[in-house]
Amino acid sequence: MSKNQSKFPFVIVGISIILGCMFLALFYFAVSNEPEYMPSQQQKQSVVGHE
Repeated sequence: MSKNQSKFPFVIVGISIILGCMFLALFYFAVSNEPEYMPSQQQKQSVVGHE
């Protein structure tokens, strides 16, 4: 029982670190990629369309 108890906090910390890294990666990609409905993206599309 004491072996499982001593292992339990490390499992929780490992899962928390993995979930935190996944969240930060998702947040990074969401911030770095501008969606198509942003005004800057609409201007780029209109310039490409008129060439």
